[in-house]
Amino acid sequence: MTNLKNIIEYIKKVCYSKIKERWYLVKGYKAIDFANWFLWYNELQQKQSTDDNYDVYEGLTHLKIQKLLYFADGICLAVTGSPLFKEKIYAWPHGPVVKEVYKILSINGKKDIEFNKNEWEKIKKINEDSELFDVLVTTYDSYAGYTAWQLREKSHVPGGPWQMTVDKKGMQKEIEPKLIKEYFSKNIVQVND
Repeated sequence: MTNLKNIIEYIKKVCYSKIKERWYLVKGYKAIDFANWFLWYNELQQKQSTDDNYDVYEGLTHLKIQKLLYFADGICLAVTGSPLFKEKIYAWPHGPVVKEVYKILSINGKKDIEFNKNEWEKIKKINEDSELFDVLVTTYDSYAGYTAWQLREKSHVPGGPWQMTVDKKGMQKEIEPKLIKEYFSKNIVQVND
């Protein structure tokens, strides 16, 4: 009986560590789900800011969404130790890109993208998860006020994950999550213990 208990405890430890490493699998969301969340949240902010005298809440293009996904993933990695989504982020000429999201949203060209109301059920589920919601709102509040091009420039910072990937591996290569985590942990996110 003691052996069985030990085996069960060992399995729990192993499984928990694997789940922790793959946080995005437990949550069950893809990068496109978070792209849709940013579209929804941006639309919400635009509606709520009708009394503002300045235009902070511009529309979102696929370029800007790509950068918001990159910053959200970096914040998530720094805070939880795990990526926000399973898709890889690549170093493209205009900064970090999630290919799967690019394939879906790039058909819009440079135009603002509207939130697809058919995605509402998934948005509600994301919003019910306080940890996810906090990561996304923090990202939006910190970066959505910048233009797509300003975010592109922020992602190209010397010594940052995009630049290090381009310098070491070349263009169109994966930006390793480890690089993103280290950079965001040291330079972007301050976690209070």
